Amino acid sequence: LGDSISINGVCLTIQKKQKNQLTFHVSEETLNRTIAFTEKSLVNLESSLSYNGKVGGHFVTGHIDGIGKIASIKTNSQCWILEIKPPKNLLKFIAVKGSIAINGVSLTVNSIKNDRFKVNIIPYTLKETNLGNLIKGSEINIEIDLIARYLDNILKRKIKNK
Repeated sequence: LGDSISINGVCLTIQKKQKNQLTFHVSEETLNRTIAFTEKSLVNLESSLSYNGKVGGHFVTGHIDGIGKIASIKTNSQCWILEIKPPKNLLKFIAVKGSIAINGVSLTVNSIKNDRFKVNIIPYTLKETNLGNLIKGSEINIEIDLIARYLDNILKRKIKNK
């Protein structure tokens, strides 16, 4: 009890454990910023990283910034290229070759055009996560890179204090 786990990139604290069931308190803030879970839907489930653990991507906090939509899916060899339309307020945080988390999966932004960006999904990630189940129009949880979030906050404060 009290452990945090990530479900589709959403950090939730376990409040109760039963045989095959976990119970969480989900705040209104979480409900407003994340995609809805439905019974029997396939989710990405991950325990919290311990400080001595291996980081195989970027730091993903589980604090979802908004809900995006899959605009298109193309295949290239065995990979998928997802074109994603994020909420407009998140566009300024997204950079080519920068990191972004989609349903809790750390990915690299390949390109940005107008109000959309693209990421490449390799076969391993397609097999081991729920990203392989996405279709055009699917809603996804988006967490922007932590560094971009902090830099924006620092710059806003600096400008405000001038």
